[in-house]
Amino acid sequence: MDTLPAPKHHRGKCGKKWIKVLEGKFGSLETPDYSFVLDEIKKKPYQQMMDEVCKEFSVKEDTDENYDVSFGYILSFLSSNDFLFRVSMIAPFAFLARMHLDGSTSKPILREFTHDEAELELIDVVESHGVSLLDANTLNMLVPQAKKYSKPLYQWLFVDEEKVPWS
Repeated sequence: MDTLPAPKHHRGKCGKKWIKVLEGKFGSLETPDYSFVLDEIKKKPYQQMMDEVCKEFSVKEDTDENYDVSFGYILSFLSSNDFLFRVSMIAPFAFLARMHLDGSTSKPILREFTHDEAELELIDVVESHGVSLLDANTLNMLVPQAKKYSKPLYQWLFVDEEKVPWS
């Protein structure tokens, strides 16, 4: 499986790499084939990682096989806010955000922008399994660019909803 570092620079070059990764799973981006979803759910490729997460967090699965191309989880840790955690079925990438009491979510959480022990502990587990957390700029990037079927990378990798959860 091709993996990419979480790209933060030249979008044209990164966009082509993302297209290659996406087409590896969907076939065509113009007419994507979602038939892999049920197979990925059966394979449970991130089960070992989630077993480790369950040791520290209360975990509620939130995967919708009809709309998601990611494994979705609501994570709770003692008295802190809940977290929305999604791991892509496309490639080893994840999205982590705090869930606020009003139902909104924070921008994606990354190691370099947090000092929260629970968040850092979760990030350690995720990264130890070769999964990279993606930032908001990357997830907002339109792929493919300037095409009528382009949409934000968040929608390609996680959930095909109208807007990203932190908007």
